[in-house]
Amino acid sequence: MQIADDGLRVASCVLGWKRWPALLAAALLSACALAPAPTPEPTFAPRAIRVDYPIVPPDVPMVDQDGRPAKLSDFRGRLVLIFFANIQCQESCVDALPQFRAIRRALGSRSADVAFVMVGTDRIADGPAALKRHLSRYDPTFIGLTAARSDMRQLALRFGIHMYENRAGALAPHAPFIYLLDRQGRLLYFVQDGVAISEIVSIVERVLDER
Repeated sequence: MQIADDGLRVASCVLGWKRWPALLAAALLSACALAPAPTPEPTFAPRAIRVDYPIVPPDVPMVDQDGRPAKLSDFRGRLVLIFFANIQCQESCVDALPQFRAIRRALGSRSADVAFVMVGTDRIADGPAALKRHLSRYDPTFIGLTAARSDMRQLALRFGIHMYENRAGALAPHAPFIYLLDRQGRLLYFVQDGVAISEIVSIVERVLDER
C-alpha cells in the first residue's frame, strides 16, 4: 500500500508539472485582463491662435506673379491672408488656395478689403510665370509673391517658419499655417491647417470690424 501511495504522489507531481504552462498562461491572461488599457495619445483640434504682441514682418523686396516689384507694405490698409509654399509641394507644406477661394466667396463684397497672398518660397521653382499659372486655376485676383533666397529666409524667420532644401533642391517651408496680417501689416493670427472655413471667415470679419 505504501508503494502504491508513493506512486500516486509521484504521478500527481508529474501531472502537476505538466499543467504549469497552462496555469502560467491562464495567470498571464488574467493579469492582462485586469491591467488598465494604455492611455491614448492626446489629440488637439486645429486652432486659430491670436498673437499677444503683433509682429511686423520685414519689408523685404519681392516680385509678384507679373514680375513687378512688390513688398508686404503694399497691402497696408487691407487685411492679408498669406501662406508659404512651393507650387510643386513635395513634403510638408499647405496649399491654401482652395481655402482662399471658399473664404473669398463667403466674405462676399467684404473680400475687397482682404489680399489673398501665396508666397512661393523658391525664386526659381516658384517664379512669377509659374505662380501666375498656378494662381489662375483658382482665382485671378489672388496674389503670388516670391523673393531671392536670402530675403525669403529673412522673411520666413519672422513668421517663425523653418526653411530647408527639399529633395528637388528647392527652398521649401515647414509651415502648416495660414497667417493673417492686420491693416497695419502686423502678424495677428496663426491659423493651423484644418481650421474650418467658417471659423476663418468669422475671424477675418471680426478683424475687419476692428478699428
